[in-house]
Amino acid sequence: MRTTLRHLLPLIAALLLVPGKAETVTVGHVGPVSSLLRELAVSAEDTLNAYFQEVNAKGGVNGIKVKMAYGDDAFNPQKHADETRRIIKETSPIAMLGAGGSAGPLELLRQNILSDAKIPLIAPISGAPALRNNPWMYHLRASWVEEMNKLGQQMASLGHQRIGVFYQNDPDGKFGLFASRQEAKKSNLEVVATGSYEKNSMNVEAAVKTILEQNPTAVLMLGTDDACGAFLKAYRKAGGTAQMYTVSVVGAKELIASAGVDAARGTGISQVMPFIYTDSSQLVKDYRAFVKRNKLKLGYIEFEYYIAARVLTEGLKKIDKGNITGEGLMTAIDSLGTLNMGGFRLTFGPNQRVASKFVEVTVIGPTGELIR
Repeated sequence: MRTTLRHLLPLIAALLLVPGKAETVTVGHVGPVSSLLRELAVSAEDTLNAYFQEVNAKGGVNGIKVKMAYGDDAFNPQKHADETRRIIKETSPIAMLGAGGSAGPLELLRQNILSDAKIPLIAPISGAPALRNNPWMYHLRASWVEEMNKLGQQMASLGHQRIGVFYQNDPDGKFGLFASRQEAKKSNLEVVATGSYEKNSMNVEAAVKTILEQNPTAVLMLGTDDACGAFLKAYRKAGGTAQMYTVSVVGAKELIASAGVDAARGTGISQVMPFIYTDSSQLVKDYRAFVKRNKLKLGYIEFEYYIAARVLTEGLKKIDKGNITGEGLMTAIDSLGTLNMGGFRLTFGPNQRVASKFVEVTVIGPTGELIR
């Protein structure tokens, strides 16, 4: 026995000197790369890549490194489900991170894809209430209802009474129209005109004509950057003078690029993340520095993905090393409680899947700058 142990001692000593191999977990993301939203989708992926490259370069999160697996849904809900299922089959991700719109995530729920795989979806870029009560999704943004309530209050405070709604003809847009009617009533506003366009198109002429005929004093735009920009440009060209408003999924720079600064000037945009164009908090300061050193695009949706990646990182800090699974990650995130991310608070818990209700209104200024 002594001879065997004597021979083993050098091997044991050598093994003790070998650094521990980092655990690698995969995180999935499916975005609308092959669609009109390509630029934003690619920018979001660039943000996630850069963030986890920095984390991994520092040794990971308590030795856990993150590898991203991507899918392209072309802004189609069934393809979103198919791509998510493929990523799950091929890479066994610990979570899905981010998703554009509500239709794709709703399809995940309809087909029980998350619950069957026992993994969460963190930070879908949607405020649809239909997603809010599901235990497999974590929401970092306020709901559409809360955004529209804030915009309704803003319109009423400026003396508007008769408003129009331009929306995308799909479940997201139809819910937006419904919610805008409900929230308008709370602020003593009346929706007097509506106009829609088909998803993945910019055919807005009929909507412009319908809304112009009723001459509302304010118009709420619920659609993609390009479609809202096309509507705004055509509406102004046709002589429309209403005050324009839109919601957080529409970027100010993208709207200006599509409609032109003259048409976009004065548009109010609700935001569900802190103001990013000054160092308004430590979180924003960190994000702006991250964007600068990685030569990334600065944007609200990109900022939301940055925050989502940080939330996942906080979960990995608390995960049980004996249970590095989707359910283990959910237990870890649930244990975070109220997380102060440098001036922006998110609250998590076993029955707390909506972490924030923050909403503020910004305005496109005279030269195209976004102001509070």
